[in-house]
Order: sequence, then structure tokens, then C-alpha cells
Amino acid sequence: MNIHNLEYFLAIKEERNITKAADRLHITQQSLSEQLKKMENELGIELVSRGRPITLTPAGETFSNGVEQILNIYNETLESIKTLSGDDKKEFTLAVPITDMLPFLPGLLTAFSEEFPDYHIRTMRIQPKEASKYAREFDLYFATLPLGSDLEHIPVLEGDSYAVAISSILAKRVYGERWANVEAELLNKKDISILREVPFILLRNKMDDVVLDQKIIFQEGGFEPTVAFQSESGELNSTMCTLGRGAYVATMEYCTRRFHDKARVENGMLLYPISTKIDPIVIALSYRKGKRLTKTDRTFINFTKNYLQETAVRKFE
Repeated sequence: MNIHNLEYFLAIKEERNITKAADRLHITQQSLSEQLKKMENELGIELVSRGRPITLTPAGETFSNGVEQILNIYNETLESIKTLSGDDKKEFTLAVPITDMLPFLPGLLTAFSEEFPDYHIRTMRIQPKEASKYAREFDLYFATLPLGSDLEHIPVLEGDSYAVAISSILAKRVYGERWANVEAELLNKKDISILREVPFILLRNKMDDVVLDQKIIFQEGGFEPTVAFQSESGELNSTMCTLGRGAYVATMEYCTRRFHDKARVENGMLLYPISTKIDPIVIALSYRKGKRLTKTDRTFINFTKNYLQETAVRKFE
């Protein structure tokens, strides 16, 4: 039995399906089944119950706990050796949410590459709820807290609130001459219900449901929005918003970076803070609990903190 066998077993446990685990490991289903059988023969006991989904036997649960400890020690030891030998590779895998490209990410990665041209960043996209499952496949993950308890988090952007973006063309089309008064009331009360006559663009998750923060904000406003467009892609939704298809609710950080650059302001994009009882958003760089951060990890984390502080856009001009 070797390290690869342990990683195979852990993938089976997390995926609860041989086919999915094999796809994740980039090996055939037959090969993975054979490796599992060899482990069971070596230990002299069944580790899994082969149903749908696959579940661990009591022996498998005990084995799983040991496997996780062994892999943690193994990975930490490798990282320590790399650091001591001066072989701390200047490369890492950065995971980001699958629903949207973070609006600050292109600028951040460009600035980081300019500052550290010898570093290489690989990116991958995963669902937040699957971050714990794939934690061994990335070094750092841009996450909106809270996230899984088996991950550790370093906040890089705290206290983010919410705003609504709407094109001036849409606002005037819906409200006509009333818009000046509506806008004044919106600025004063910061109440999303003031825009109840406006069609909205909604962000949906993988389960085809409206994301929780948007759902809560509309519930607090006491109305069901007229839906002009909806998708799982924040990038597509924000583009539709700039084209005047509907208003869009998102965090203030997202809105200011996505909509409030000079070009979009000149083209009539309007942004308004809105009040909500939702706790302020915290964005963090997360990683597997017990992982020893490398010099490369720490370099990127510190750079990200400084970059977001220096480029923060907090006021609606």
C-alpha cells in the first residue's frame, strides 16, 4: 500500500461513487476498483459497502481517519523539506468560485505577475460547497465566508455591504419624469423596495435556485421581483445589466469594480447602496486545515491584502 492508494481511498470516500472518484483521479473505473480491492485484501476486511451511494463500513471509517492524518503529515513533510532545501516552488494552484469571476481578479493577477514575474499561478473553478472535497487539489481558494469547518481562512476583504446597479436608460424607461424623485428617495432610504417597478437580473446557483443573499434582500424588501434575466454566470448577468436588461443586486465591492469604472459611468451605469440585515461579507483566501503555508502562499496572501486595500473603491462618486 502506498500514498497513491490512500489518495484513491479518500477520493472514493468523498465522492461516494467509483465512477466520479475515477474521473477526479484521471484513472479508469476498473483500475480504481482493483486498487480498492487490493487494499481490502491487504487489510483483510471490507472498507466500503458497495451500494448507491457507496458508504464506509465501520472499518472504513476508522481507516479513513488514519488516512487523512497520514496524508496531512505526508504533505506537510514535503512542504517543509522543500522550504529547507530552498526548493519552495514559485507556483501554486488558485481556486475561484465557479459562478463568477471575481471582479478584482484580473487586475490582481496582472499586478502580481508584474511584481513577481518568476511565479506561476494555475487556476481552477469549483463550487463553494465542494471546496472541502477538493481542498487537496488547490493551494488557496478565494471564498466568501462562512465556508467549511475543515478549511482555514485568512480574510483579505472584510465588511463588504450590498448595492444595486441599474442603467440610467432602464431607470428612465421605467420611471420617466418620476426618476429624479425615485432616485432621491433611494439615496435617502437605501430601500430596495423603492425599485419594485424595475425588472431584475438574478444569479442562480447550480441547483437552479436564486442565490441566498439576493433572495434575502428581496424578502426584506417585501416583494417578488419581476425577472428580466437569470443565469449562473455573474459575468453574463452584469453584462446584461449594463445593456439595460434589468437591475442587479450584488456586494458593493463587486458593483464598484464591475460597474463603476469611468467608461461605464459615462455610459450611464448608476449604483446605489442598499440596507440589509445580512452580515457584512468577508472574502478570504482559504486552504485545507492543517496545511502548512509555503513561502509562495504567504507571498500571494500578503500581496492580495495590500492590493485590495490600495485599489478599494468604497464611495459612489
